[in-house]
Amino acid sequence: MPNSTLASVTVPSLNAARSARERLARAGFARNSVDIERHGNAFEVSIKTKEENQERAQRVLSGSALGNDMREAGARALDAFHGNRLLALGLAAIAGFAIFSFTHRR
Repeated sequence: MPNSTLASVTVPSLNAARSARERLARAGFARNSVDIERHGNAFEVSIKTKEENQERAQRVLSGSALGNDMREAGARALDAFHGNRLLALGLAAIAGFAIFSFTHRR
């Protein structure tokens, strides 16, 4: 790849390396262009990319694994909400009734 650079990060576990690869894939980078190499007890995640994309790739690689986990949990919760609309409507009605009864006490 002409005019290409390497963006990389070292992480402590294989799960963290896979999480970094998933973040890159969601950001639009090709999953098969991400390399994961083991170095002792750590793993290096690297991607060869164009110079103009190097900063963005490095920013994605340096992103928080906790933030990624929170984003995935939110997506799963939203999928569960959409899959059980009747249950969600019932829970919203109960919450609304509870708020109404607490605010209108004498």
